Amino acid sequence: MMSILWELVRMNPQTSYLVDPWSRRGYQSVHGSLIFTIGGLILIFGLLTFFNSSLKPLWSRLIALVMALGAVVVAMLYGGSESAMGGGMVGSVVALLGAFVVMNLVDTLLPELSSSIRLLIGSVTFIVAFFVLELVLGTSHSAKPWVWIAVASVIAFGIAATGKHPQLSANRMLMLMTMFGWVAIAVSAAVARTSLVTAQVERSIAETGAPLFGDYKDVQVTSGYFLALFGMMVAFVASVSLWAKRRDIIINQERAERQRAAAEASAAEIKTALEIAQRHQREARAAQ
Repeated sequence: MMSILWELVRMNPQTSYLVDPWSRRGYQSVHGSLIFTIGGLILIFGLLTFFNSSLKPLWSRLIALVMALGAVVVAMLYGGSESAMGGGMVGSVVALLGAFVVMNLVDTLLPELSSSIRLLIGSVTFIVAFFVLELVLGTSHSAKPWVWIAVASVIAFGIAATGKHPQLSANRMLMLMTMFGWVAIAVSAAVARTSLVTAQVERSIAETGAPLFGDYKDVQVTSGYFLALFGMMVAFVASVSLWAKRRDIIINQERAERQRAAAEASAAEIKTALEIAQRHQREARAAQ
């Protein structure tokens, strides 16, 4: 978030001619606002996930849903015109992820069954869902960017909410959101460079009536951009660490509960055996 005060993009200082604007800071461009918004949302999502109340399955899934909605809102605020998506490798990857979510969702709704039957039902569900989604996404479709972000958010929420240990849904979603945020900042480099060139051309036309062109290779992303990437990387590592720590705690608690249940069952069996033995002794003494 602090990168909004740093330079995001600038001309190569070795360029032999001087142009204006020479550089752009985060607060001077929409790209900086986007990075600041992503960072702010990740900070809020991280704080929500950090609270112990997020370990309740219902609250954890609600927080994960809020994260998905936040991504859609960002796309609606900063998204551009319609773009074509789907088809080819992209459509197949989305179909695979969607089929995985459907399979996990069906598995969570199944009653207690043997592992072989659950595996069979899961495999059939995955194959059917994949072919259905592949038919839908096999060809490209044009839509606003927020529509595609909404599709990705639904898939991410499905992966987070249907995974093992539902109380960790928010933690899984936080990892996915930080990863998506890093990708969004990474792909903004080319757009930020183009914006600086466009600003130079527009200013030159307004002042001289003729455009002043510079080589695209002379436009560089700089400190603020890399600071934003580093910050998102730190956020991702922190989210993975929090998820791993909580997962270990939950696994240890489950193991302790199983051991306690086994100990209680053993104690009950020993107590029953002692009562039976004492009853037999009393019956034997009565018979004598």
